[in-house]
Amino acid sequence: MVCDFCHEHEAVIFLEQVSGAGQKRKINMCIECAIQRGISPDPKSIESSIGELFKELANITRRIQQENNRMCPVCGRSIGDIRKTGQVGCPECYDIFKDDIRKYMIHKGIKGIYAGSMPARLANVRSILNDRLVLQDKIDDAVAKEEYEKAAMYRDYLRALEKSPVADGEA
Repeated sequence: MVCDFCHEHEAVIFLEQVSGAGQKRKINMCIECAIQRGISPDPKSIESSIGELFKELANITRRIQQENNRMCPVCGRSIGDIRKTGQVGCPECYDIFKDDIRKYMIHKGIKGIYAGSMPARLANVRSILNDRLVLQDKIDDAVAKEEYEKAAMYRDYLRALEKSPVADGEA
């Protein structure tokens, strides 16, 4: 079990609070977080700050809930929903929640960029126009890094693409 405060170390202190209505709240803490909060492993001194501990955990929980309620202004999907389902609502979600999605993917063990196949219904989306934009970005990056040979190579590819039509004329 992982510590509820640092989310890094293994928990060694386990506390449970039961309210009058029978609701249970649990806290799992590593020894470092316990000492930071004034709780020692000595059973005689643990009672002094348990109340403060549950208040702090409630604040952390409230902050996490507020974070999960952030929504995409375009489609209305929240980052909490994206984390639960693993699906975004629209292309703008990728831009708005970029850092959160990266963290989620790393947490799930997904690394790198997607290099799989494109669905047949979207195959015609990748066009010469898109290729031109990608090549122009590569040229700009190469020039910024002062890799002029690469920039010249990309420029030649771009010139070759510019000689071909954007569409074949069929609707």
